[in-house]
Amino acid sequence: MTAVLLSFALVLAWGSWIPVAHAVPGLRQATRTLYATTGNLVFAAIALVAGGSAGDLTLGWKQFWLPLAGGLVWTVGSVCAFRATELIGLARASGTWTPLNIIVAFVFGAVLFNELAGFSAARYALLAGCLVLVLAGVFLIIGSQSAAATEPAREPESLVSAPTAPATPTATLTTVTALDSAPAAATATAATADSPRATHRRGLLLALGAGVLWGGYFVPAQWAHVPSQLGNFPLAIGMFVAAVVLAARERAIVRLTPAHSAVQFGAGLLLGIGSVALLGLVPRLGTGVGFTIAQLSLLVNAGAGIWFFKVPPPGSRAARIALAGIVLAGVGGTVIGALH
Repeated sequence: MTAVLLSFALVLAWGSWIPVAHAVPGLRQATRTLYATTGNLVFAAIALVAGGSAGDLTLGWKQFWLPLAGGLVWTVGSVCAFRATELIGLARASGTWTPLNIIVAFVFGAVLFNELAGFSAARYALLAGCLVLVLAGVFLIIGSQSAAATEPAREPESLVSAPTAPATPTATLTTVTALDSAPAAATATAATADSPRATHRRGLLLALGAGVLWGGYFVPAQWAHVPSQLGNFPLAIGMFVAAVVLAARERAIVRLTPAHSAVQFGAGLLLGIGSVALLGLVPRLGTGVGFTIAQLSLLVNAGAGIWFFKVPPPGSRAARIALAGIVLAGVGGTVIGALH
């Protein structure tokens, strides 16, 4: 029952934090990341104190430095995702890193934590079939973005929210994977500076980097074998420190209005809820299964895009494709979760 509750919290939190963050238009991604990681750090501190683990926190390499390194990896993965999206577009980039997130997580689980030991041939076959369903659903959801581009344009009601991680952030990660208006100029500049083939190659390599980094950023915290609220605090510190460096490098440390700050901060709290849920879920279900369930946050994200942001518009061909992907990935992910 605990695993079910953690799964729902993870999917809902990581599926909604990006749409919430993009409710404020016109911000640079580095600014969003900075505010989100700040909210995430505050939630991690609250969870640490509420869980009674504050007195157990030390600067040991297992309890502190391993999870902190995972937080740094998360933000580096975000940078890779941003750059890949600018170079080759969101559909191609997320279509590369999202399936790779799942595959990398299963590889880490099998190699580092021996999570598939004892599986019968029938369970392996069922797992493989469900993974195919999840990946097919993910590709349909991502492909719906391309389908939306071929339909008659409508006046946008808000910014488009894109699939995660990390949790993914992320999220998603998951993680921040949506574009705002700022990278448009960078995309044009990159297109003129490099040949299309070189640009595509660089974008693909960056998307592969995001897939590997986001697929394993939580492994150091799991390796530490500490309670989720204890491991999440240094993880959040690493994410925040790297976000500060990124924002300073891009001159994106800006003061927002109180209302906009509250929205971005709230998105960070949702990110923090998902992070704690993931770290609590992985020891119960395994790395591969836990991270596959985390990718189902894409279902919430895609649903928010359809019904709240109207991108793609409800009833359109693109929306029907996305809904078909939601059903496929949801069925596959549910069965994978039930295997344990």
